[in-house]
Amino acid sequence: MTVTERRSTDVDKVHGHKVYRKRGVTTVLSVVVGVFGWVLAEAALAGEATDSGVVLKVFPNAQLEFKDSREAKNYPVLSNRINKIRGKIRSQGDQWLNGWLERRIYQIPPGHSSDDVFTFLRNALKEQNTEELFTCSGRDCGASNLWANDIFHVAMLYGNDREQRYLLATKKTDVREYFLIYATAGGSKRVYAMIDRFQVKDPD
Repeated sequence: MTVTERRSTDVDKVHGHKVYRKRGVTTVLSVVVGVFGWVLAEAALAGEATDSGVVLKVFPNAQLEFKDSREAKNYPVLSNRINKIRGKIRSQGDQWLNGWLERRIYQIPPGHSSDDVFTFLRNALKEQNTEELFTCSGRDCGASNLWANDIFHVAMLYGNDREQRYLLATKKTDVREYFLIYATAGGSKRVYAMIDRFQVKDPD
């Protein structure tokens, strides 16, 4: 088991709650977590397969900042750029679905860009025959502020519009399962990558 030490004094909001990181040394353990079977290690290691058979990977030396596993209501499955019109999010062809969400957010090591981590994760999904439904980069995605605060409700993901990357993918199986990648870099030059796996709940 690998232990990585880091220092931080950040205050972020995750799902509307403040997350404090106290000054000092904290530890991040390399673990295999939950349904995803994510692995943190010195190289990208495959986790356990999801229900659709997709094995999710982690960028080398990435630090796990946040993890969440929960039932999600009205989860946004977006296959187009977003806008905010009269206080409401608009996206052509949007779907807001109920299901089970697995979310991981990683801080990427210095020396790597949002494009580096996005390309790595995108290729990892492509290798497993997933189908890309939509991808965008920079201002073509819409405003990063909207993605971070109105769509994901994760303040740490707010960054430079030009540095953001977004991908929505799926795999055709008996399970309705979506994979979402959002990578961004903020004014602090920190690069973050969020990876969602969302399994749609069958109607009652």
